[in-house]
Amino acid sequence: MALFIGIAALFTLAVLAFALYPLWPARRGLALGIGGVSAAAVLGLYLLLGRPEAIGYVPPPSPQVDQAQQLDQALAELEAVVRAEPANQEARVLLARSYMQLGRPAEAQPHFAEALARDAGNAALMVDYAESLFRAGKPDVPDARAREWIDKAIAAEPGNQRARFFRGILLLQAGQAAEAAKAWEALLPELDRQTAQALLPQINQARVQAGQPPLADSVLPAAMTVQVTVELDPALRAATPPGAVLFVFAKRVDGGGPPVAAKRLPVSAFPVQLALSDADSIMPTATLSSQAAFTLSARISASGSAEAGAGDWQSETLTVQSDKLAPVTLVLRKQP
Repeated sequence: MALFIGIAALFTLAVLAFALYPLWPARRGLALGIGGVSAAAVLGLYLLLGRPEAIGYVPPPSPQVDQAQQLDQALAELEAVVRAEPANQEARVLLARSYMQLGRPAEAQPHFAEALARDAGNAALMVDYAESLFRAGKPDVPDARAREWIDKAIAAEPGNQRARFFRGILLLQAGQAAEAAKAWEALLPELDRQTAQALLPQINQARVQAGQPPLADSVLPAAMTVQVTVELDPALRAATPPGAVLFVFAKRVDGGGPPVAAKRLPVSAFPVQLALSDADSIMPTATLSSQAAFTLSARISASGSAEAGAGDWQSETLTVQSDKLAPVTLVLRKQP
């Protein structure tokens, strides 16, 4: 603070001396008066508008810096665990996958290799190790070891989707675009529509490189649809509140998060027949087809709000397996 004040004062005096020099030989009193008033004005303006507390201010570390420090600390602790407990497979794999998430595949490789030495038949680890190998290499240079481990993973677990996806990447890297496209195309029927939609552009890029026409969206799996019939308890048919609204929800099995699909319909006649599909999803990242199983329920809301309230009629909650879709009937009953 003192250094800043001293430098500011010297700078102010130097400027005033230069500006008032022509008056000094003939009218020294006037020059001193103008200089004094000017210096006082500069000091007054600084005290009024300046921020002395900003001198020497050190900004707090940004959230990004804090997060990076916390991540480095977590990695260091995990590395210490692996050094102290070499047989701790869970910690070693977590450390290797953390390196992969941070874009440091070369550091992940020895840990994946050691984990594989302790669990030689683990197809998931084979894919992890292969990914670390080819991601650490040059994009245009095929890695024979990565291809070898991917082939081993597929031999150990023929349905492993990650292995088959990375096999397509390695084939494309090796200039075998047609084979890469074929490998990825074989995955399409096994994927949900959202994942298949993300893969299709890569397939078409490989097909174009191979001189083949691109595939149309019609090759994508159909959006998942479940047929729902909502019936009303006979005892309630004469008591349907006017202006009531019917809600039908599909939710995650654990009940967490927003519904994965929902419909809102005005109450008219029962039974009500409808279909819930990915088109009814609330969030594009949480769809019916992304769930291995989900629950279905229906509710009549007297207030018209999606939130449960007094006077609502609720159905039982049914669990549906995505690979065993069948029409579902929900019966609305008055809640106690």
